[in-house]
This record gives sequence, C-alpha cells and structure tokens, in this order.
Amino acid sequence: MLDANRRFYEALERLDMEAMEACWATGDDVACLHPGGPWQRGWDEVREGWEAIMANTGYIEFEIAGERASVVDPVAWVTCVERITSVGQGGEHVTAEVAATNVFVLDGSGWHMVLHHASPVVRPAPAEEGQSN
Repeated sequence: MLDANRRFYEALERLDMEAMEACWATGDDVACLHPGGPWQRGWDEVREGWEAIMANTGYIEFEIAGERASVVDPVAWVTCVERITSVGQGGEHVTAEVAATNVFVLDGSGWHMVLHHASPVVRPAPAEEGQSN
C-alpha cells in the first residue's frame, strides 16, 4: 500500500495524468480536497481537478515526511506531511508544507486511492524574546 502512495506522488511530480488515473479508483464515491479548494466528489470532478493542476504546473517536487500507514483490510490510509516545491510566478522555487491523508481501497488489481485530503500546515509564530505565554 505504501507503494501505491509513492506512485501517486510520482505521477504528480511527472505531471502524468495517465499514471495519476491508474492510482485512483474511478467511481462516484472518490473525493479530493486540495488546500483552499472546494470538495471534488466522483472521479469526473477529481480528474478535472488533477488535470487543471497539471496543466498549470511547470515543475513540482514532493518530499514526504512523517509517513504513517494503517491497514484494516480492505481499507488503508496514509498520513504524512507533503513538502511541496514548485516554481513561483517570478521563477523562484517556492516550498510549502501540507498535511495530507490518503485513503486506499484494495481491489482485484491492487490498492487504489479513494480520498486525498490536503490542508496547509499552520505553525504558531514564535514568541518574542522576553515574552511569556
């Protein structure tokens, strides 16, 4: 199942929609939530969301941290932090951290994603020197 999770991120890094589709179950019950975006439900909406991201992305790289997997056959989920590097509007590399949950279901051909939920990681501002909380 961790291989299925890695294939998902590899497909996204390659901006390869065919490989992305191979990662997903393609039914009406799949769902995806990107940071700041609306819920996408059903494979048609989820696919359109990935197609839009890929069409508007020139470069993207993922470092996955804190990956933890749980399996309760035939369902598994991975929680992790995505450290995403892409190219900003000025051409500079920009990195963001996103907390993600990826849910997979095991079928006759392997593990397929049914849910990708990503949210920005928000860290509290450091306290100023001499200030107590």
